[in-house]
Formats: sequence, structure tokens, C-alpha cells
Amino acid sequence: MNSNIRIRFKIVIYFIMGILIAILLRLYFLQVISGQIYAEMVSENITRTTEVAAPRGNIYDRDGRLLVKSTPVYAVVVQPHILIEDEEAIGLLQDYLDMPAGEIRERLEEADISYLERVILKTGLDMPTVIKIKESSNVLPGVEVVDIYLRKYNYGVLASHIFGYTGEIDEERLESESYGPEYSAGDQIGLTGLEEEYENVLRGEKGGKVYEVDPAGRPVRIIEEKLPVSGNNLYLTIDIELQKVTEETLYNGIMEVREKTLSDSEEHYNAPAGAAVVLDARNGEVLSMASFPTYNPEIFSGGISGKDWAYLNDPENYLPLNNRAVMSYAPGSIFKVVTAYAGLYEEIIGEYSTITCRGTWYGLGNDFPKACWKKSGHGSLNIRGGIKNSCDIFFYELGYGLFLKLDNMEELLQKHSRNFGLGSKTGIDLPFEDAGVVPDREWKAEYFANSVEYTVWFPGDTVNMAIGQGDILVTPLQMAVVYSTVANRGIQYEPHIVKEIKDPYGNPYPGSVIENYRDIELNDYYVDILEDGFEMVTSPGGTAANAFRNFPTDQIPIAGKTGTAEVYGSQDSAWFASYGPIGNPEYVIIVMLEEAGGGGSNAAPIAEKIYRYLFGLDQR
Repeated sequence: MNSNIRIRFKIVIYFIMGILIAILLRLYFLQVISGQIYAEMVSENITRTTEVAAPRGNIYDRDGRLLVKSTPVYAVVVQPHILIEDEEAIGLLQDYLDMPAGEIRERLEEADISYLERVILKTGLDMPTVIKIKESSNVLPGVEVVDIYLRKYNYGVLASHIFGYTGEIDEERLESESYGPEYSAGDQIGLTGLEEEYENVLRGEKGGKVYEVDPAGRPVRIIEEKLPVSGNNLYLTIDIELQKVTEETLYNGIMEVREKTLSDSEEHYNAPAGAAVVLDARNGEVLSMASFPTYNPEIFSGGISGKDWAYLNDPENYLPLNNRAVMSYAPGSIFKVVTAYAGLYEEIIGEYSTITCRGTWYGLGNDFPKACWKKSGHGSLNIRGGIKNSCDIFFYELGYGLFLKLDNMEELLQKHSRNFGLGSKTGIDLPFEDAGVVPDREWKAEYFANSVEYTVWFPGDTVNMAIGQGDILVTPLQMAVVYSTVANRGIQYEPHIVKEIKDPYGNPYPGSVIENYRDIELNDYYVDILEDGFEMVTSPGGTAANAFRNFPTDQIPIAGKTGTAEVYGSQDSAWFASYGPIGNPEYVIIVMLEEAGGGGSNAAPIAEKIYRYLFGLDQR
């Protein structure tokens, strides 16, 4: 019996010793072997980093005038995981920010972020509100007032379509490949215009703060701080004073057109919108670019109101956000520059060849008569006279001749259109530029694929295109490039708005200035002939003679071409394309007015006023 007890006692002792040994081994493993691992894990868990916003770069005009800058404003940011559990704090913020508690909770609930990440509740706080929030910091856990940067536009609405606007990055962009890991919720980014096009240049380098946090992830103290770095600065080709003149002249011109009535009618022109582009003919720099109606980009700073957004997107208000300078339209007769050059180059006509205009053209057969804008006809014209008078029948003949040559196998009119750059984007440093349309057999077959009867390219299609009608579409900027190319005898500059980029310290940004151009190898002899016709357009008897009657064309000769484009279901659009002075061209000006009738009577006067400013005629 005693022997059994001893045996059992020894077993219990051995069992207890085994447990103790196991515990000691486990403790050794945890403290000695795994200690370093856990120490590293603890080190990682006690620090967190938050970002500090950086100001975007400034934007200056060509003469160094400050146009757009970043301005610090107060914003209230919150840590959702902390605030959402505090009804008292939410109630206080409702009163301080004049913001419904339900909206605050919604923002907090939608935020799927860590403890240290923050959500912007409201920007642009006034000082009394800032003081209230700071004085209540002990009862507003997870709430902080910070500086963020919003855009300030020193010239109001001027050049709004060029600058574009900024706004808070959305979830879709955050998840896209275009925006890298350096972006986070609440960041202000460029959404249109130069702000978007040069986002990677303008955005600064964020700063940051490294916090020590408690086991729940709440901040305890700042361990490390990195200051933000401002973005790079843009210096534009734009002259802001010329931009002001261009926008005011375009606006006044449109208001005057709206007072006019259509011929033989009491109906007024609608003239809802328009655009004007001024290029430096010598290098493709955009000196001014106006689009009407316009808007104030500052309403987007800190978040646009629903009311303002609805107004800007209501077709009844003619969609002010649209930049008409890079939108596509039927060009009407300003396209005849392409037809005229193609006709000479392809030897459809010669310098002294004549075509007789009797008011109606039957080149496609008696069943398909086509009228000239002058019903009584222009009589016998050579190419200079055809341009001067913008005779439709003269250009019908050219278009038909281009179609018949080689049975339209090479689509010659389309070939020359593309050589001038039509049907493609110009490459300007702005987003949302239209490429326009150069219609051809392939395009028509694809466009009308569901209506086989319309897929055939007929002679009449080329004839219509020859006068800038049919399905041809161009942008005002594209036509500025076309006329600049003619002025430069084939040298085609890529239009651009940014002249130079400098870093925050004034140093040139690497590779920031690249002047692109190509030589499309125009025949100088043919261009001289066209230019003679363009000069006649602004001279006595030309279609723009009345607009330039008080302009000293004998001293400053201007090459011009009027255009009136028919648009199905709408009033005609008015165009005027020009450059000058002839012989030493400095400027190219294009004006386009939607639903404004004749280009000579309504678009050309706007260009004439801009030329007067450029040459200082009203200051003499």
C-alpha cells in the first residue's frame, strides 16, 4: 500500500515537473527567441503617419502677372472612428458648422479608413467658427481645424476655360491607375483645363506627421514632421490683357448680334454661344482663347453647391462649362482654303482658269440643282475672285473636279484636309479637345451601318464638303492652325498655352518647353494666289469689306475668309478666319458664333476690333 502511494506521488511530482518545464520552455521561447520579433511588431504598431497638404503651383501670364494661386483656408477635419460614437460632439458640430447632423453621420459612416485618417467636413471656415471649435477641443474628440489650399483666381471669370477648375478627388479617380498612391481622400486635384492637363506638374509634394499612438490607434504625440513642398509654376503664352479684350469683344459682339433680325424676318438671331482664338503666327503660341458663355472657376473651390452645378449643366443656360474653341462645328466657307489649295495642287484649275456662276449649278444633273449664296450669280470668276466673293458654285466645280479625278479613288479633298491637320487633334495642352471629322467612304459606311442606303459616297458628298458643309466638322482652334499654316507657307506649329514651367525656387523644370512643328510642304506659288484672294476679302468689294472699312488695310493688310455654315434645325453659324499683316504675319484670329448668320456681317467685326487692339490703332 505504501509502495503504491509512493509510486502515485512520484507520478504526480513528475507530472507537475513536466508542466513546469513546458511553461519554462514556452516562456523562454516567447521572451528570448520571439522577443525581437514581437518588439519589432510593437514598434510598428505604436506609430502612424498623417499627410499635410501642399499648395499647388501658381499660374502666370506671359508677362509674369499672377493669374491663379493657392490660398490657405481653414477646414474642419475629423477622425470618423472616434467622432461617430460621440453624439454630443456631432451635435456641437451641427451648430458650429450649420450642417445637419444626419449629413455629418452619413459622411462618417461612409468613411472606410483607419483611426489616423481624416475626413474633411467643411472648408472655408470663418474665424469665429475656428475659435469655437478650438475652444471646444476637449469635448470634440477626433476633430481638428487645419489649413488646406484652395484656388484663388485673380482675374475672376477671365480665361476660365483655359485654367479649368479644381475639386476634391473622387473614389473612381482614387482607384484608377492614373492617380498613384500619393493621392488620398480629400486631396484637391485639377478636373478640367490646365489644372487637369498639368496635374502632375502643379501638385505639390505633401508633408507629413508621424504620431505615436495608443493600442487603440489614437494619437498620443508627434514624433516626426515633414514640411510640404509647393508645386511647380506655369508661365503661359496668354496675355491676360489681350484675353480680357478678346472676351469682352466676343461678348459685346454676341449681344449686338442678338439685337439683329434674320433677313426678311422679324426673328432675332439666337447667338447663344461663340469662341475666338488668337495665335502668334510665328510659333503657335495661344495669345488668347475665349469661349462664351463662361463661368467663374472659383465657385468650385471648396466644393460647388448643387444649385450652381445644376445651373452650369442646364442646356437652357447654353452649358457654360464647354470650351467652344476646341469643340467641333460645320465650318462653312472658311473651309474653302483647303478646297482652293487642293484644286490648284491637283490641277483641277489654274491661276487664270475661270468658272461662271449663274446662281444655280446643275453639275450633278438637273434633278440635283445647287444654289450659290448670291442668287443672281457672280458671273465669270478666277480663283482669286472665287475666294473674294466666296462663290459657292466656283467651289462646287472644284469639289466635283476633285471627285472625278482618278474616280475619287484617292479621295483627294480628304487627303488635303488631313494634310492640313483636320480630322486630328491639334495637340494643344488642354483636355477634351475634339478631333473633328473628315468624312470619307469608310467613315460613311461605318456611320450609317444600320442604314445601308446611306453608306455609299456620292459625288454630292464631295461637292458639299468642298464648301464646308455636309459632314465635315472642325474646331475653331483647328482652323486657326490651318490659316497659320498658310501664313507660314507650310510650317505648321503645334498650338500651346504653357510657355515655361519653373519649380518653386524659380529654376526651369526639365524638358518643360518643347516647340513642336512640321512642314507640310505647301507650294508657295499656290499659297500666294490664295493670299491674294484673302486680301481681297477685307478690301472694298470683299465679303468682309464692311467690317474692315475703317481699318487701315493699306498699311496693315489682313488676309481673311468669311464663312456661313448651315446647321440642320438651327440658324446659321457665323465664322471669320484671318491672319495679318500679309507679308509678315504676326497674328491669326478665328471667330465662330453659333446661330449668328453671316460671317462677314457678324463674326468679322469681332476680329477687326481685336486687330485694332493688337496694333494699337485706338491709342493713336
